[in-house]
Amino acid sequence: MRAYLSLIKKEIIESLRTHKILVSFILFAFIGLISPLTAKLTPLIIESISTEGMEIKVTNPVEIDSWIQFFKNINQIGMVGLALLFSAQIVNEFQNGTLINLLAKGLDRKAVILSKISVSIIIWILSYVLCFFISFIYTGYFFTNSYSFKRLVYAWMMPLIFGFFILSIEILANVITSNIISSLVILVTSIGVQFILNFIEGVKKYLPISLLIKPDKLIKGVETSKNYLIPMTFTIMISIILIVLSVIIFNRKEFS
Repeated sequence: MRAYLSLIKKEIIESLRTHKILVSFILFAFIGLISPLTAKLTPLIIESISTEGMEIKVTNPVEIDSWIQFFKNINQIGMVGLALLFSAQIVNEFQNGTLINLLAKGLDRKAVILSKISVSIIIWILSYVLCFFISFIYTGYFFTNSYSFKRLVYAWMMPLIFGFFILSIEILANVITSNIISSLVILVTSIGVQFILNFIEGVKKYLPISLLIKPDKLIKGVETSKNYLIPMTFTIMISIILIVLSVIIFNRKEFS
């Protein structure tokens, strides 16, 4: 436990030194800001570029448009940013040899993996919370906050859990390949396979990727959180399994 806490402190200091925390906060604060702004300004932009004789009917933006834009940005910009930021959770220390030296001195290997994934998850949660509240405040400013906050939180949790899945895949891929590009290829492949399997009716409800689909239905109350209980549970279970596999493989890994 002492080794784990010491490594947590080390990871936080390292994340501050390399500006990983700062970049993550800036990225997700930006997403939180542009989502309601995009929803508000898009109709005005479309109207401004319409030419004479071409009639474009543009509906006035409403609150749900802001949240649809929010989740669209999270699912695209946010998830890509998350994957890139944490693509080298353990690779860099393999390459510069610092981790190998510590392991040679008897450092607990399990603590290494658990500390790295723990700090990654903490940064992800804090960044995403910041993103949500910025979007919530500006949505209320430009439109209104009429939807149930509880439903908004349920919808917010879906990408949050999917983010855990991304981080878990990446740390396992890091341990297996010791290479950033290979880790990203494994991540992209796993998501690509899910997109293909998502067309199979009996399979899609178990896929982590299903957490990113139609959050507006959850916000508006068309669907309830119970509809997402299965993919939420499976995604959390898969993430835990991936972390356990990372620990097992890392314990058996030989370093030269």
